[in-house]
Amino acid sequence: MEKSHIVKQGLASLFILGIFILAFIVLKPILIPIIFGLLFGYIFSPVYKRIKHVLRGSNISAFILLGGLTVLIVVPLIFLIPVLGRQIFELYVLLQNTNFSEVLGRFFEGDLATSMAIQLDNIFGNIFPTLVGGVSDFLRDLPRFLLQFAVFLFTFYFVVRDLDKLTQFISDLSPFSKSTEKKFLKEFRGITNAIVFGQVFIGIVQGLTLGAGLFFLGVPKALLLTVITCIVSIIPVLGSWLVWLPLGIILLATGKVFSGIFILLYGALFVSIIDNFLRPYFLSRNSNLPIVLSVIGTIGGLFVFGIAGLVLGPLILAYVLIILEFYKQGKLNELFTPR
Repeated sequence: MEKSHIVKQGLASLFILGIFILAFIVLKPILIPIIFGLLFGYIFSPVYKRIKHVLRGSNISAFILLGGLTVLIVVPLIFLIPVLGRQIFELYVLLQNTNFSEVLGRFFEGDLATSMAIQLDNIFGNIFPTLVGGVSDFLRDLPRFLLQFAVFLFTFYFVVRDLDKLTQFISDLSPFSKSTEKKFLKEFRGITNAIVFGQVFIGIVQGLTLGAGLFFLGVPKALLLTVITCIVSIIPVLGSWLVWLPLGIILLATGKVFSGIFILLYGALFVSIIDNFLRPYFLSRNSNLPIVLSVIGTIGGLFVFGIAGLVLGPLILAYVLIILEFYKQGKLNELFTPR
């Protein structure tokens, strides 16, 4: 009789495990948009509460916020993608027609300039076919991207509307004591704010700031360079200098002395200051997240999750750090304390 009971328990456990594995397989293709829906739902929950305070309706408030977010994402893409595509092609043609040996010869002598010119030709020759291939892959997978975007919007709507219920549901499932649970959630909130505002927001601000200077000078392909700056500024190990430093040198090499000097000074004395002062401010204000953890998480996240890893990589490692800190302080023993 006892053996029969053990067998039944084992079969029930296998059945439950199988159900969870199948659920993961079903959700795996749309797991990233679901995670982003949860993340954006949390980020925009204060905005939702303000709208709800005015309109007094949950559904209409969430729908208005959803519509605003959709417009904020879709409308810029509709206008930017064709312009960026054209500027990428024009930049490719410009670089193909540029004599790098002549340009570099003004700064370096003999074989060194020739060798560097060959390396630059090889680099640009590999980058642009890769970009073209990426665009082709995007167009081929466009239906899948649209479906994932719909899942993101769907998740965002219900998370922002029912965030309190979702939080309570997770709290009911949590094995932590109430005091530990509050501290745990507080750390999670701080890390999330530090990543989102300390990395993503500051990176976008840096890109737009440099872009304003480029448009002021009338630099060709300013929009493309602005987008590139936003991307590299979000990644901690890189930065906006990857755009303004070579751009300033190129402008000087092509005889545009004022523009070159302006970009170098503007980038070093103004754009970089945004990163050096505001990023540490957001990180120290919201969390004790080490910069090295942010860098490693970003690089690893890019390899595993693609562009989504810019946020997910550091978040995952930061949450691991929180769990280790709780373990170090002996607070994980409270997992089994009465609630």
